[in-house]
Amino acid sequence: MTDLPIPEAFTVRNEQRGGASVVIPTGELDLATAPALEAALGRAFEEAGSGRVVLDLRELEFIDSSGLRTLLTARKRAEEAGAGFSLIAGHRGLERTLEIAGVHKVFTWTPAEELA
Repeated sequence: MTDLPIPEAFTVRNEQRGGASVVIPTGELDLATAPALEAALGRAFEEAGSGRVVLDLRELEFIDSSGLRTLLTARKRAEEAGAGFSLIAGHRGLERTLEIAGVHKVFTWTPAEELA
């Protein structure tokens, strides 16, 4: 029997880039890790005020329905606060998950180069 690899631990960091508060999750976003992303997004919205928050999905390996809920909640929070909220696209499989869930078009997408 072969041992299955243990997925990397989920981490999330906040950075300031290009005038935006950028949140970068790494690993798998699921029921267990969604609260950590929610907390990081909360900090980003507090720092940004009515400014701009960008969620960079490039280091995210997986997202489940809990993660999708977290993204949609962040979008709603931004709308209510009059803040900007956008995503940087991750790998094709992740984008496909958002498309299948029917939420891909509700988000604003930012090219990664814009925040370099």
